[in-house]
Amino acid sequence: MAMATSATTTTSATASIYLCRKPLAIGRSCSNNYISFVRKSTRRFCVSSSADDLPSSSAATTEVEGAEESKIEVPKGPPSLISALNVEKALRGIAITDVDYYGILGLKKGCPYDQVKVAYDVKLEELMNQGLEQEELTKKLDLLKESYTILSSVEDRRLYDWSLARNENPDRYAWPFEVDITQTINSPDTPPPAQDPEDFGPTRFVGYFLLTWIIISLSLSVAFNR
Repeated sequence: MAMATSATTTTSATASIYLCRKPLAIGRSCSNNYISFVRKSTRRFCVSSSADDLPSSSAATTEVEGAEESKIEVPKGPPSLISALNVEKALRGIAITDVDYYGILGLKKGCPYDQVKVAYDVKLEELMNQGLEQEELTKKLDLLKESYTILSSVEDRRLYDWSLARNENPDRYAWPFEVDITQTINSPDTPPPAQDPEDFGPTRFVGYFLLTWIIISLSLSVAFNR
């Protein structure tokens, strides 16, 4: 009976101690058997801005680059006939252009280079005095400048003259140097080479040597046959 009373007393004390303890919360300085987790509030900041308030650097950069690219133009060089296609046409005897550059400047084929400049100045003055409309005047000026550029250039004129020669006689092949006025003997810019007097001494010596050798051979042949 005493043991039962002691056990009951111990249980009651334990229960009293258990009931007296309060839950433990984080952040409090008391000793409890329970631990409770406190949810901390999280603050979030959302910053919004309109497109009008902040400048768009990427868009501005793109627009500037696009404007700069649109302003850049490939410089146009002087007109030229030098190309692989035109060389192939000249080889086949096909005209590389239907423009008569000599006729535009009023020149003959094979004229010297200094006449090209003179003819260009004359035709330019005549064209400016005709009182043409701006559009028509621009077209004729461009054609006149193109004719002067082609005929005053050694390479372009050589190819142009070669094309004319092949087109006039496609059955006969002509080399480019045959129509180049800087290479042909009859060129107005090239004086004829000085002809040296012909020396007949070596030719006579060789002739006499061969004649003597033939005579000696015949004489020895007759002598051995006796």
